[in-house]
Amino acid sequence: MTSSSGKRMKTMASKRKEKEPEQPHSSRFLSRKHEKHFKVVQDRRLLMERKVGMIPNFAPQFGEQLLGNDWGKLATCPTPANIAVVKEFYTNARKIGDYPAENYLGYVRGHAIRYDPDSINNFLDIVWAGEQCQFALCMEEGADFDDVERVLCVPGGHFQRNRAGSVVNIRRTDLTPLAKYWMAFSHANIQPCSHVSDITLSRALLLYYALRNLNVNIGQIIADEIRMCANTTNNKAPLGHPSLITHLCKIAGVDTSISKMMKMEF
Repeated sequence: MTSSSGKRMKTMASKRKEKEPEQPHSSRFLSRKHEKHFKVVQDRRLLMERKVGMIPNFAPQFGEQLLGNDWGKLATCPTPANIAVVKEFYTNARKIGDYPAENYLGYVRGHAIRYDPDSINNFLDIVWAGEQCQFALCMEEGADFDDVERVLCVPGGHFQRNRAGSVVNIRRTDLTPLAKYWMAFSHANIQPCSHVSDITLSRALLLYYALRNLNVNIGQIIADEIRMCANTTNNKAPLGHPSLITHLCKIAGVDTSISKMMKMEF
C-alpha cells in the first residue's frame, strides 16, 4: 500500500511539473516556442496608422463626427513606429502554451505591455463609463441593413449577398464619399485591413455606428483586433496598430528610440 501510494504521489508530482510553464529564457521572448515564432512574424509587414491631414471638401462632416465620438487622438500618430519593438510585441502576445498568462498582455524586452480596452481608452483620452456598446450589441443581435445602406451607400448602392442570401460586404464603389473616407481611416487606425475594394459586414457596421455617433467602445475593438492579429493562423496577415503599440511600449518603459521608424499621412 505504501509503495503504491508513493508511486501515485510521484506520478501526480510529475504531472504538475509538466503543467508548469516554461521560464522565459531571454530578455526578448517568453519561451523558446515564441523565439521560433518570431521568425514567422519577421516576414509579416506592418500596416501603418495614418495621421488625418486636411479634411477633403467633400467630407466636411468627418472632423465633426470624429470629435463627436471623442476619437480625436486616434486620428493622430502618437509616435513613429519602432519596427523591431512591434514585431517582438506581436511575437510574445501570441498565446503559446501557458504564455502570455493573461488576455491583452504582451511582453517586450523585460516589460509587460497591457493592451486591454481600458489601457487603450486611457491612452486615447476616452472615458468609457461601462455603458452598452451599440456596436457589440448589433454584432450579437443583428442590424437594420436597410438603414445601414441608407447611411453608407450612394443611391442604388447596397450590400452584396451570398447564394444563401446572407449579407457579405459592400463594394467600395457603392459607398458615399464620406463613408469612403471613414473606410480608409478605419482600415488604417481601428480595424487594420489592406483590402480596399470592398468593406466587410463588421467593418461596415462600425462605420455605420461612427457616422450615427452611437456608443462604440473603441478600446475594446482595437484590443480585440490586436489580439486576433497576434493569434491569426495567416502568416501573411499584416501587423496593425504599430504606432499605438510603440507608444504603449514606451509608456511601459521600453526604449523605443532605436531601429527603423515609420509614419504615414493621408
